[in-house]
Amino acid sequence: MKFIYNQTQDSIEFNQNDIRSIFNLDLENEKNKVEKLVNQLNENIYLYLEKPEEFIKKYKEELDIDIKEEILNFKSNELILINNLDNTMKEKTKKIREDILSKFLMIDNLCILMGNGCSIYAGSRATNNRQNNRQDEPSYKKVLSNFNTSNKKLKEIVNKLQQLDRPEQILDKLYEILSYYSNIIEDSKLSKKIENLILEFKKVFIKDYVLDIDYSSNFLHKLFLKRLISRNQKLPRVNIFTLNYDLLIEKSAEELEIFVNNGFLGFQKRIFSPSIYYTDVHLNHSDGSKSYTKSINLYKLHGSLSWVLDEEKTPYGITEIQCKFKNNKIELEGDKLPNCIIYPVQTKKKYSLDLPYSEMFRQFVEVINRPNTALFIMGYSFLDEHVNDIITNALANPNFNLVVFSYQDETDENIAPYLKKLFDVSKEDSRITVLSGKILGNFKYIVKYLIPYPQNDSIEKVIYQTLKKIKDGAL
Repeated sequence: MKFIYNQTQDSIEFNQNDIRSIFNLDLENEKNKVEKLVNQLNENIYLYLEKPEEFIKKYKEELDIDIKEEILNFKSNELILINNLDNTMKEKTKKIREDILSKFLMIDNLCILMGNGCSIYAGSRATNNRQNNRQDEPSYKKVLSNFNTSNKKLKEIVNKLQQLDRPEQILDKLYEILSYYSNIIEDSKLSKKIENLILEFKKVFIKDYVLDIDYSSNFLHKLFLKRLISRNQKLPRVNIFTLNYDLLIEKSAEELEIFVNNGFLGFQKRIFSPSIYYTDVHLNHSDGSKSYTKSINLYKLHGSLSWVLDEEKTPYGITEIQCKFKNNKIELEGDKLPNCIIYPVQTKKKYSLDLPYSEMFRQFVEVINRPNTALFIMGYSFLDEHVNDIITNALANPNFNLVVFSYQDETDENIAPYLKKLFDVSKEDSRITVLSGKILGNFKYIVKYLIPYPQNDSIEKVIYQTLKKIKDGAL
């Protein structure tokens, strides 16, 4: 569990005391075995957190440790063991949570950029097949293998696309093939076949990566939002930018009764009006005071399932609709594809120049370049050129702080070049903090262990209790 903060590389390592604490065992006379346990824990902590029962079996099989029978009886002691590990993890991550991230959470202009990695736990899948969270092959590979044409050359080209790791690479190639057969070969029949293939590819992509999300499994988003809105209400509301099309943020906020300002206004036909982002909602009290409602600003940079193109709604040409849910999943009408999203192509930058996306990106640029800003980035692969350019420009601002949660380590051979540069620059620029790996870069554990917990007592309550103790002679 490695991280870079204030130009210094650091890591979280377990020791012998942690082993004794987790297993609640007295192994004073088994120092060699304890040391092996420490090494195993440091190497396999992710496995332990994800599947603790398998980790215990591994310990017993490999090290032949005489652990008390009641500890091995995992089913009866599951909660005790998990609680021990949970408390140990909270203690080990305390420095990151309280000394590093807490100060950023209280900064004036707190911004969050969320990518696909934040939705994986709820049913999406990793866009890079080498890092996939599921055993099944993505459906688009079957679409490619089933492509039927008498043109052997075209069939062979399409089959080879299955070797590519990311859907955006494949979709880019399909568009290149379409352009070749439409403009160079000028074969209308083959062009039509390729157009149908692209359409089918988009359908299964939306199905696998977006529509498979189970909105009843949104507990991490709800916990994340709770942590964010626990900030002092005198601070401006948090700005959340997402590259995802799903409605996990909106649905979670609704269940928590958090007001979401997403740039739309209206009731029956909600239209996009960016000026709404500058509107605050507050409650007027009988004593004349005001209190601001707990709320967030939400910017969907690549569009949304709830957006629909509507040319009558100038100048942005979109409206927001209510999506239909069935069995906790979004159900699209008929066989229609979402028509107001930027599909995963490596040429996204070109599409981001069109309305309404250009306005969203303009907002992104404007907001993160405000004074005293911190941008948290999580679940993002750093493969979008247009997003990376905006981050680079923001780094020219001396008041800008960047906190990167990266699932990939610095040594990962598949790391995006831009992310690798951030690792390197963070060792020279104290404004850049990088937390990496399957735990520190994993949305599940970011929310569980790293985002600072809300203060149970307000400052006013603490002051009152202090004065009361002084008056009563307790201090």
